[in-house]
Amino acid sequence: MTAFRRLPAALLSLLALPALAGDPLPDLAPAPVSVSSAHYRQLSRDELRRLEVEKTKVNPATAALQRIAAPQRYVFVPGELYEADLGYDEICRRLTDTLAKKGFINATDDQGRIAEPAKVDLILRVNAGERPWRQPTIRTRSLAWRDGLVERPRGRTLTILGGDVFWESRSGGNDDALGSAAKNENARGFGYGSAASTPEGGSPLNSGAALAQRSGAEEYEATRDFYLIVVDAFDYAELMQKGNNAPRLWTTFVAAPRQHGQKFSDVLATMLRVAAPYFGETTDGLQMFNDARAEVKLGEIQVIESDAKNLPARR
Repeated sequence: MTAFRRLPAALLSLLALPALAGDPLPDLAPAPVSVSSAHYRQLSRDELRRLEVEKTKVNPATAALQRIAAPQRYVFVPGELYEADLGYDEICRRLTDTLAKKGFINATDDQGRIAEPAKVDLILRVNAGERPWRQPTIRTRSLAWRDGLVERPRGRTLTILGGDVFWESRSGGNDDALGSAAKNENARGFGYGSAASTPEGGSPLNSGAALAQRSGAEEYEATRDFYLIVVDAFDYAELMQKGNNAPRLWTTFVAAPRQHGQKFSDVLATMLRVAAPYFGETTDGLQMFNDARAEVKLGEIQVIESDAKNLPARR
C-alpha cells in the first residue's frame, strides 16, 4: 500500500505516493501559517495529554532558533505526498537548508547516496502538499511507524444513510455529518472513530462537546484545503530493530490554508521560515502567525526595458 506502512527494508526506496483524489473544497476565510510540534521522547504522558487542550498562541513572541546539543545526521523518506507544484526532491532540498540551521545534517549527497550509513541517526518521513484538513496539530497517540498522517478509526463509526462516516478532530472529514451527529452524540453506537480518553468530570476528548475546547477550535471550525509539511522523526537504529512498531521521536506540523490562486511554491518559503525554530522541539500549544512573520511575499512586478519597447503604444 503506502510507503509509510512498508517494513524498514524499503525505507530508502524513495517511492512517491499518489495525490489525494476528490473535489477541492471551497475557499474559506484567510488564516495564518501555524506550527505544532512535539518531541515525544522528552514528554511524559500527562504533558502529552495537556497538549490536546492547550490554548492556541496567536502571534507569540518570536522563538529563538537554537541548535540541538549535538549534530544529528538524517535520511529523508517519503510519507504521504499530495498535490503540489513542487516535486518531492525539491521539497526535501528546501527542508535540508532549514533543518541545517537547527543542526540536523542530511546524510545523503546530491545523487541520493549515503556516504557513511553507520553514522545515520534519524529517518525523517516527509508528508507534504495540499489536502483537506481541519486542526493542524500534532498527534498525541498512535505514534508508531505504522501510523500515518491520519489516525485510523477505532471502535464503532457513525453510520448515516447506510454509509460509514469517520470524522477525526484533527484531520476533519464530513463536516455536515459531524454537525448532525453532534446534536445526538449520546445516541447508541455513536463515536468519533478513535478511543477517546475522558478527563475527570468532563466529556471524552474527541466528543462534540469537547471540540470547542480543543486546541485552535476557535480558529478552524471546518475542514478546508491546507498546504501541509509534516516531518516525523524516527531513531534509525530503533526503526531497524522494531520495524512498524518503532515509535516517533518527534513530529513538527506546519500548515497554511490554501488561498485562491495560491500555489504550494508560493507559501513554502514562508512556512519553513516560520517553522525553523520548532523542528525537533515542543511548542506551547498551536503557534499561529498572521503578522509580518507569516506574510507571503511574491515580489513586485517589474517591466524590463527591452520588453517595454515591444509594447503597443497607448492611444
